[in-house]
Amino acid sequence: MLQLFAMQVSGVDFTEERWRPYLSQKRIEEAGRRRAGQNRRLFLGAEALLNLALERCAPEAERPAAYRRNAHGKPYLLPPDDGIFVNWSHSGEYVFLALADREVGVDIQIATAPPRDALVRRVLSAREQQVYDAAPKSRQTKIFYEFWALKESILKAQGTGFGAPLPEDRSLYPAHVLEFRDGDYAAAVCCRGGMEDAEIQYL
Repeated sequence: MLQLFAMQVSGVDFTEERWRPYLSQKRIEEAGRRRAGQNRRLFLGAEALLNLALERCAPEAERPAAYRRNAHGKPYLLPPDDGIFVNWSHSGEYVFLALADREVGVDIQIATAPPRDALVRRVLSAREQQVYDAAPKSRQTKIFYEFWALKESILKAQGTGFGAPLPEDRSLYPAHVLEFRDGDYAAAVCCRGGMEDAEIQYL
């Protein structure tokens, strides 16, 4: 099982009563310590999207969901819902989330700012740099962020964070770039042990 969800949060007021069932008190309190504006909306939107997705895919699950994080920040639902694996990401105006029956990682990147050459050389492998360099200038920025999102999704599926090396054997953590409806974004998903086709549901 793999279900993908995205939500645009610009202009959303998560203090409205209709969002109360989808946000934990802890998340609301943590949001209050963040600067008001888009950063706070993304922070609240991630948990709201998690609970909206659970409402659709696992209506028996507790909501708002209770979860812990591992040493690298990856969230895991607490029993009795720990058979559902979750991961989320946010960038720009969107939060992006996956629910699965196995380890999963997702990433979304706003793909409009051309990367510096030093960043390209640091992030991309030699083969990826060849693909990047051979692409038309008009496509290079998007290609860079697609590679970035792929790497992030793999590392998040592993639960290790971006500072860790990528696995040498990628067959255990297959990943692919997704078609996102807003062309200014790059998104990717990785599932441990195998990949399923899944369309992004926009809420």
